[in-house]
Amino acid sequence: MPKTVRFNVLLSAAFLALSLVLPGIVAAQTNSVSPLSINGFGETSFGITPNYIAMGGTGIANVDRFSINMLNPAGYTNMDFATLEMSGAHRSFRHRITDEDIDQTNFNTYFDYFGFGFKFNEYFAGSFSVSPLAAKGYNVSVADSSDDFGVYEYRSIGKGGYDKFTFGLAAQPFKWISVGANAKYIFGEIDESNKTIIANPDFLSVSNSRRTGTTDFTFDFGTQLKFEFGEYRLTVGGVYTLGQDMNSRQISTQYTFINSGIAESAVDTLFYDLSEQGTIVLPSSYGIGIGFTKNVNNSPINAWDLLVDYRVTNWEEFRSFIPNGGTDPGVTMLNSDRVSFGAAIVPAYCFPALGRSRNYFVLARYRIGAFQEVGQYQWDGVGYTSREFSAGISFPVIYRSLAPGEQ
Repeated sequence: MPKTVRFNVLLSAAFLALSLVLPGIVAAQTNSVSPLSINGFGETSFGITPNYIAMGGTGIANVDRFSINMLNPAGYTNMDFATLEMSGAHRSFRHRITDEDIDQTNFNTYFDYFGFGFKFNEYFAGSFSVSPLAAKGYNVSVADSSDDFGVYEYRSIGKGGYDKFTFGLAAQPFKWISVGANAKYIFGEIDESNKTIIANPDFLSVSNSRRTGTTDFTFDFGTQLKFEFGEYRLTVGGVYTLGQDMNSRQISTQYTFINSGIAESAVDTLFYDLSEQGTIVLPSSYGIGIGFTKNVNNSPINAWDLLVDYRVTNWEEFRSFIPNGGTDPGVTMLNSDRVSFGAAIVPAYCFPALGRSRNYFVLARYRIGAFQEVGQYQWDGVGYTSREFSAGISFPVIYRSLAPGEQ
């Protein structure tokens, strides 16, 4: 079974993700995002801040007073203050295909998240944010030869992506329960092309390209139940995302050209559709999470947290583009299920012997996480298994107020 293995190390607002892709795609690749983004909607592992990435992407049952819960809108009520969050990322992807003796590394730097959370009172809170939803970035080619016209190359190229603007509200009618909902405005475009390039200029090469854009809304909902047992808290959370038919449009072009080895010389346009209207179908999803926490008296930071999430995305519902009045192309992806684990610890709060220590590092918050996800992408009808291990650390900002004249 093909597998994707990733290792993440996060510091502050930037994180580095190292990916190892085992038996995989085709002969030659140059990918700014991932070779897997050639499938479906593209790569969807964006838009999560380092706080959550470092804990394996868990968050459905997370209770954090200083961060925006981007995985469960019910978590907005946990914030104590107005919160501003920004993050960017640099990723290094390592692609290895042992059968073809290919070992290639690609780099990608991008904006990842901007959000503002606010709390009206102890009963109502909200948030708005901008973040990536999905991205395509690949350049995959296969060379071959024919007795009729010599050497030729199949080349697939993709770029672009979709972003989302999220506005959410949450209510906490009682201390032990909160509910929330998000409205997400999805927008963006992707460009994809498939070319058959013939090296001999006496023969015409062919290019088939399409640009697909979408602008529409989707919605998700969440809830959290919190139970206190002395200094401990048990949290149970659930989320559900509606499937949605997104208003979309597609520009298609097919033309012939002569390959000079340096540039393409267009010869004839075989097909051109300025703007075909249709829909992209996004899948529904649901998830549950459990969190167990030890509180600290007179402190907004927990001594430790343990989190487990389970999430299912019904990718079999996904359709890349269906023209209005057109036929359903059928299932192209597999449903995915993901199990995530996360933990966090502040040594000064967990070990009494360190409580009076002046060591700066015992006040830091250390995070670890892992997940396994099966599905969505497939190779020869078998779903990919992705595994990721992550770690992170948050350093406290220590300040001291000085009276006039004090040094």
